[in-house]
Amino acid sequence: MATTWVLVAHGAGARVFENLGPGKGLRLLEGIDHPEGRLQDGDFDADRPGRSFRRDAGDARRAAMSRSEGPHERAVSDFARELASRLRQARTTGQYDRLVLVAPPKFLGLLRSSLDAPTERCVVGTLDKDLAASDEEELTRQLGEVLAV
Repeated sequence: MATTWVLVAHGAGARVFENLGPGKGLRLLEGIDHPEGRLQDGDFDADRPGRSFRRDAGDARRAAMSRSEGPHERAVSDFARELASRLRQARTTGQYDRLVLVAPPKFLGLLRSSLDAPTERCVVGTLDKDLAASDEEELTRQLGEVLAV
């Protein structure tokens, strides 16, 4: 019998459930908190982008320096990579055969792009919804078709 893991995640945390077959429901294996995912950019550190003087044609105006990725986005991306690493490790130790990913669209994209190829091949379904607050019964209902296979 194939063991299916269901990862329900968003930027501020994740839960890992196990399903042992059709009609077996979900059993919570692990809850993972990521408090940095709840912070705003200004809450991270005082090391914000500096200001520089514009040097073109003697212009003495100041302009803000920009970052390509804000602290919040970076923390959420790092969390997606951390989850992908945990999933890879669990796959290599034979803890699951099949994988279902449930996350809001943007976080689901970050997570999928962080998976290695063998782990990606284990993904049998995805659901692009934020179901982080849903209980096992609601998740089972939302994932009925995927878990029935």
